[in-house]
Amino acid sequence: MGVSWREIRAAARSLTRSPAVSICAILCLALGIGATTAISSALNRALLQPLPFREPHRLISVHRITPQSGPMGGWSQSVPNYLDLRDRSRQVTGLAALTWGSSIINLPDDAIQARQSRVTGNLFQTLGSRAQLGRLLLPDDDRLDAPLVAVMDDELWRRQFGRDSAIVGRTLTIDGQPTTIVGITTAGFRVPLGSSLFRSDLWMPIRFTDQQRAGRNNYLQTLGRLANGATVQSAEAELRNIFATLIAENPQLRGDNVRVAALHAENTRSIRKPLLLLFGAVVIVLLIAATNVAALLFARGVQKQREFAVRSALGASRWDTMRFPLIESALLTVTSVVVGIALAALGVKTIGLLAASRITQLNGLTLDPKVLVFAVLLSSVVALACGAAPAWRSTKVDPQDALRGGRGGGADKSHHRALRSLVVVEISLSLVLLIGAGLVLKGFARLLANDPGFDPKRILTLQISTSPTRYPDGTAVRDFVEPALAAMRLVPGVEDAAAISAVPYVTWGNNSGTRYEDAVVTDQSRLPITEQRGVTPAFFAVTKQRLVSGRLLAETDDERPSSPAVVVVNEALVRRDFPGRDPIGRRFHLSDTTFATIVGVVSDIRNMGPISPTAPEMYWNFRQAGSGTATVQVMVRVASGDPSRVTPGIRDAVRSVDANAAVANVATMESVIARSLGSPRFYFTLLGTFAAIAMILALTGLYGVLSYAVAQRTREIGIRSALGSTRGGIVQLVTRDALKLVGGGILLGVFGGTMVTRLMESMLYGTSPLDLSTWLLAILLMTAAAMAAALVPARRASKVDPLVAIQSE
Repeated sequence: MGVSWREIRAAARSLTRSPAVSICAILCLALGIGATTAISSALNRALLQPLPFREPHRLISVHRITPQSGPMGGWSQSVPNYLDLRDRSRQVTGLAALTWGSSIINLPDDAIQARQSRVTGNLFQTLGSRAQLGRLLLPDDDRLDAPLVAVMDDELWRRQFGRDSAIVGRTLTIDGQPTTIVGITTAGFRVPLGSSLFRSDLWMPIRFTDQQRAGRNNYLQTLGRLANGATVQSAEAELRNIFATLIAENPQLRGDNVRVAALHAENTRSIRKPLLLLFGAVVIVLLIAATNVAALLFARGVQKQREFAVRSALGASRWDTMRFPLIESALLTVTSVVVGIALAALGVKTIGLLAASRITQLNGLTLDPKVLVFAVLLSSVVALACGAAPAWRSTKVDPQDALRGGRGGGADKSHHRALRSLVVVEISLSLVLLIGAGLVLKGFARLLANDPGFDPKRILTLQISTSPTRYPDGTAVRDFVEPALAAMRLVPGVEDAAAISAVPYVTWGNNSGTRYEDAVVTDQSRLPITEQRGVTPAFFAVTKQRLVSGRLLAETDDERPSSPAVVVVNEALVRRDFPGRDPIGRRFHLSDTTFATIVGVVSDIRNMGPISPTAPEMYWNFRQAGSGTATVQVMVRVASGDPSRVTPGIRDAVRSVDANAAVANVATMESVIARSLGSPRFYFTLLGTFAAIAMILALTGLYGVLSYAVAQRTREIGIRSALGSTRGGIVQLVTRDALKLVGGGILLGVFGGTMVTRLMESMLYGTSPLDLSTWLLAILLMTAAAMAAALVPARRASKVDPLVAIQSE
């Protein structure tokens, strides 16, 4: 192209002579590249990237729906339901089932707790997965008489066994039973299923007993593969017909049905809208950045039009005239790309860290090269076009007019209108983002302000497990859990300790329909659903829940025949089932002839987390809940200070009862609550960051345009000063001009905000999209910041020397 190093050095020197404009342009382009690339990479990873399985478009999830779950429910299936659907379907091949659990691996010098997924042997064949070493589970592994086997996850293999290939074929003691490790999964193997992600240390076969095959306990998640020629719609129609037959054979299923969804679509359903809104926000940032660069470079080019016109008058060709500003724009672009790539890498890392625990679809997020190339190309086009446009126009200017200092050497009304329009657009877009971020912040603050229903301070949570074979016949609570809790209470600094089946804010409990005594029930499927939690009686002392009426659970509420079955319920259940009535003494059916009695009411705990409303719950004494599990969640309250300090003593206390027991998932209750806010914090952090960037960019654009306007009006301002205008009058002149731009931007932004914020309701957590206080605060903040940006050029204008201004013209 005939560009020499001398011209490149000259262009670089020219840029350094106006450092403010150059730095602003570089930062604007870099922020646009970085933010767009980071969010677009996340969008691609979560929503567009296919699942890492064979023919992923044919994979489906199969859910149970009920009147309580609604048509989009994702509830689990019972063993008989799963087996009937699997065996009778022709549209779905390889219907597989999964459920969560945990295991104890006994090593020579330690016992470790492992995440476990129990799966049917056809799961890996259905997914089309392969083993890294050895083999994966097979359908024959489901047989009750088959040898006990397990597949180990790559992560556990690396962490605990140092990638020793000899582990394949080795027998480990898992849950007290010798189990052969038959294979290792590939790195990062996960199974997404709806909003859940199955990630386990051990994958072990489900082996259905005759009792499980006859029961209707719903605990299986199911997925399958469409047969050749089948669609999601045809598979759902067939499975619903099969389920109708099951209802005819089993009337207790009346009201239930099935829902089929493409596995990938179901995996992204809960995050699709928030991520698309974040993508919209980053597109706004990119537009503002591009607009800002356009305004800055356009204004700079207009200021140099006289120079361009003089070059043309001296005989320079159109290319010669345009070459220098193009070289300047290219240098700006290259520098911006370097900075932008660094910002994009930092952004991707930050997003990955923010989303790691709550948005599993973003696991393994990396920088997307295709998105980066697109952002770089778009930014380059903006920089080159805006830098060269004034030079192109100057080639059409009359050189004599330029040499006389006429309009050809300056800017006409069309230039002013274009620049002012760009600033109005920037301010409006920034206001839309600022309003959106304010609404999300208010919703997030509301979540933080939600009363958890108990005192989370000075509470340590943990999970303790031991082998179920060590405590047969449901004796784990009596022989392991209660002695372990007693040992914990002896640890110095511990005030009390209790166990619960599911720690608040972490996991859902079991639930079932509740049929009250003497209640007329015409449809069993519409019984009120109640969450069931097993606890030890000290649980209420640990949480410091408030007793509303009646009494709390006692140690005497145990499994002895002489002890009647009793429960304590929460206020949410009373509001739903006994409005205005006393629930104490009311009974509900355990079977047709046996009952349990409500003996107390306690304050609500947000067991489902801060986002979900408090669910009606019943608390059972573990002894009466029929729970023989050897894996429980424990909550320990300390007398003072940081609860984490008692962790070593707690571990020793547990192992003093059972040397093979494992302690895992140790965390303070406050950190558990903080983690439960991961998703709203993620969305607020990103949206708030984009809003801040957008406002800074808009204010930079406003400052640049006003500075340019002041420079162009130097002669006018000088004449006004010579005719008696005061400094205050000059400041008013410039700020009045700024107010017009800000007012136009705010009007346009308010209109855009009413359109956009209605799409954000799922991210606002109870805050109205038209919350007046948030809108007014955003408008006032935008106006105040804009006036602050206008103050510097206004003060500069007030200091213009009339004589110097007139002589310079």
